Amino acid sequence: MKKQSPAGEYWIPGVRAIEVLVHRQPERVIGVWYAGTASDRCDGLLDEARAAGIQVYEAKMKSLNERFTGVQHQGICARVKPIDYADWQTLVDVDDGLLVAVDQVTDPRNFGAILRSAECLGANGALTTKNRAARLGPIVAKTSAGASEFLPVAMESNLARSLRQAQEAGYQVIGADFDGVAPDKLDLRGPTVLVIGAEGQGLRRLTRELCDGIATIPQTGVVQSLNAASAASILIYEAVRQRQKEL
Repeated sequence: MKKQSPAGEYWIPGVRAIEVLVHRQPERVIGVWYAGTASDRCDGLLDEARAAGIQVYEAKMKSLNERFTGVQHQGICARVKPIDYADWQTLVDVDDGLLVAVDQVTDPRNFGAILRSAECLGANGALTTKNRAARLGPIVAKTSAGASEFLPVAMESNLARSLRQAQEAGYQVIGADFDGVAPDKLDLRGPTVLVIGAEGQGLRRLTRELCDGIATIPQTGVVQSLNAASAASILIYEAVRQRQKEL
């Protein structure tokens, strides 16, 4: 079962994100626009897009700069059809699944980086919320290097209810926060939802109370602070490491 899509078609900047889509889902790519002198990598991507029947257009660099203010677009972008959000119940029905939920992570770059790690390391899906949280879109796609276009991502209105739903399906919920135990001291081999909180705030009180365990990443530096995406990467890796060790 699929749920609502991001509103309408949207733009995705950057070579890697577009490469992934052209390779894996060319039917979703409406067109590719490029500006300036194409690099060898970009030139090959344009040839591949044309071979897949995708229209390729030349654009002015000024136009791309205006469209993607503050974003490294690398002189190329694509217009794509929206992707459907996944159904959360379908995700928690996966046996021994590994899911990643975000608790008010509003920065799309952080969310994109979390999804990139989740997809690369082998998580089964992710969860965001409708309010006060980042959603799928061009910045998330760019930062995730296209991973957000393939990793199933659910969007629900109530995080607490969704976590309880996962627990009822046999999942443990492990939050990343202070005053917990090191990730390698937790058993992350069974069906698990890893919950990542916003930077500086951590998990909300209700979210933390719902957790079956709290993971705290040991830190010895002066800064004593990892961003949300870095923390997520470490926890996902540890969960995957434990599962592979069990084989």
